[in-house]
Amino acid sequence: MSQSPVIKLKSDSTVLGSWISRVDQILSQVPIIAAEDHMPLEYSHDEFQQAMKKLQQCAMYFENMPIYPINESIASKLIYDQLQGANDKPDY
Repeated sequence: MSQSPVIKLKSDSTVLGSWISRVDQILSQVPIIAAEDHMPLEYSHDEFQQAMKKLQQCAMYFENMPIYPINESIASKLIYDQLQGANDKPDY
């Protein structure tokens, strides 16, 4: 079974590493198929909207000051990219 390569960050930024890990976790939990109608996940599905909300709420914390770098447009593009990558994986 093929796995995605582990990304080793070159920087020593704990804020960046933590944020990347949380974004990766959210994206890895996006389903390919919607639960409500068993169709490929689309923007209008609850799961897509929930993932977008989680991504937009994923903050980088600098001295207890949150910064939210992901807006709705970036969130939806990340989810579409995740879905494309998941669909392009070979079935074993």
